[in-house]
Amino acid sequence: MAKNKEFKFIKGAYCAGAPADICYYTDVDYWSVQEFLWEFDYLVNYVNPSVIRIHINSVGGSVIEGMSVFSKIMDCKIRTECINDALAASMGSIIWAAGDELFMKDYALLMIHNPFCNANGEKQYNQATEAFTQQLKTIYVKRFGLSEEEVENIMNGKEGEDGTFLTATQAVEKGFVDSEHIIETPKAVKDQIQAALKDTKDIGQIKAIYGLVAPTLPSTTINQQNVTSNSQTMDKIEISVFAALFGLTGKEATADNITAKFNEIKAKADKADALQTALDEKTTQLATANAELTGAKSSISNLTADLEKARGALKVYQEAEAKAKEDKINTLVDKAIKDCKISKDDREDYIKMAQSDFELAERILAKIPARDNLGQIISQANQDTAKDGIRTEEQKVQAKVEDIVGKDFQFKTLD
Repeated sequence: MAKNKEFKFIKGAYCAGAPADICYYTDVDYWSVQEFLWEFDYLVNYVNPSVIRIHINSVGGSVIEGMSVFSKIMDCKIRTECINDALAASMGSIIWAAGDELFMKDYALLMIHNPFCNANGEKQYNQATEAFTQQLKTIYVKRFGLSEEEVENIMNGKEGEDGTFLTATQAVEKGFVDSEHIIETPKAVKDQIQAALKDTKDIGQIKAIYGLVAPTLPSTTINQQNVTSNSQTMDKIEISVFAALFGLTGKEATADNITAKFNEIKAKADKADALQTALDEKTTQLATANAELTGAKSSISNLTADLEKARGALKVYQEAEAKAKEDKINTLVDKAIKDCKISKDDREDYIKMAQSDFELAERILAKIPARDNLGQIISQANQDTAKDGIRTEEQKVQAKVEDIVGKDFQFKTLD
């Protein structure tokens, strides 16, 4: 058994027939991939271990370079185990997916999203990224037995977010790793990670994180009220764990940078707490306004009902008034016709006049003198003349009879 200090990725002792460990704890770029592949080939071709355990803590990087690592692990003739030690993000998740068996620390995170081109600090999507997206989607679908729709939803993420972050528990639920392959961590470290993963918008949770971590941070980079010992510092395990949570890799994974991240989170939490207080006040004001609005709506409803009743009563009154006016006009005009002041042919004209101005029509009709009914008088006179004519003819016949037979002539009857 030998231990080689010159390797960058191979860690610990290694020998033929025994497990070997190689760590991809960096970004996926040309230089890191070339070095990793050289050391991986060394294990396969010269050491021939029983199993190669690839430990991953990477934020990802180049799709093209990462595919070289993925293919190398997939084609390896020696059994491989890929272990997500802290973070397997972007192409880091693809490299992790290449192992014959997949494992994940219980505090680790898996991040999956759509590839993009970085142009002057801005994300851009083109034909190449569309092709890469289909390539990665195919790997996720075939490797984990998920549907294309499931993979697309995970890669797209929620609206306004870049992809999807999955905890170990969520990765099990989605089918990325078996529950038996979740690696439990020591209780002390596990408690710190669980606290750190809580919703940082709650100031109480932020204080809980500080209470657990602050004693191990350098005294020069944190509020003195939260430090119980100025001589204590983070151990390597804690630095690795919290660096992975904050996406710190390489030279950035230091206690000072982790402390700065905690301070940044605390500042955001304080701001969130103030915003929550303001939101609560606005919510109270809104509730009061809604209550007033409800009362106003009720009043409007009652007034509307009263208005409808008044309109109904007014309609009845208006109809009665119109009927009375119509009867009054008809009476006025019909009386004028009866008194022979106007003829029946003029009735509609006088009706319209009275509808327009009743008093005017009344005054005009009052000034027209009443006249006898000539038609009736003439008719009666004709009847009297006819009667006189009949009597005259009868008298003429009677006179002729009397001249012939005598005035006292009587017909005799036979007994």
